[in-house]
Amino acid sequence: MLARPRWLQPRRLAKSALTVIGLLLLFALAINAWLISTTRARIYDRMDLLDEAEVALVLGTSAYTRSGAPNRLFRHRMLAAAELYASGKVQQLLISGANPGYYNEPQQMYKALRSYGVPHAAITLDFAGYSTFDSIVRSRRIFGLERYILVSQRYHDYRALFIARHNGIEAIAYVRPQEDLRQPFVTELREYLARIKAVLDLFILHPQPRYLGPELPLNALDDALAQAAMCRDNLRGPQQPLAGWRDYSLFFSGYEQATE
Repeated sequence: MLARPRWLQPRRLAKSALTVIGLLLLFALAINAWLISTTRARIYDRMDLLDEAEVALVLGTSAYTRSGAPNRLFRHRMLAAAELYASGKVQQLLISGANPGYYNEPQQMYKALRSYGVPHAAITLDFAGYSTFDSIVRSRRIFGLERYILVSQRYHDYRALFIARHNGIEAIAYVRPQEDLRQPFVTELREYLARIKAVLDLFILHPQPRYLGPELPLNALDDALAQAAMCRDNLRGPQQPLAGWRDYSLFFSGYEQATE
């Protein structure tokens, strides 16, 4: 009987597997440490230390968790954005989120900001922010922004600032001092992996946003509404009806009346 090659022996295979796993873990740790260390200094939780900027980019998240409970991360983001506007640090809020059909982040964000006193004229909606990467790239390529304040949570801001700088955007981030510094383990782990993906995307894979479309000025309500339709039509295919368009029409007619 032929002897099994030494490299196929179970002990050697196990040792090799552990070595590979260890190297991958070190790689992941190094990427996260690098990304955080290069962006930490640009995250502020004190309003008085912030430089003024014309615009704040508010990154989307759902108003509710999967269990149906109010999402405290959403509430803190909207409060942070409203505080930036009320303090005069920014004059415009670009709110960017997803609208896959079963929920609409920009709509939820708009309603919350209006309830906190931000006027309709100071809010621009981006319906194609399907990811952090998409929101930031679109802020530059669609809305022409090169400098702004990012609004999200601290754990998320590291990655968002990293992506912004790679795309030639001068950005800082604001987080409310009342927020928890630590997030649930699953949330932290997901973001830990997302930072690795961000580095791979920016330096190796070079993806494009899910949808781009024509350039838009800030607060271009009619154009944003039309782009939301084009975006969803593009994603669903030309032969399928644009589900949800009637809801958009009702929503916008409702908030236009609210500002009269």
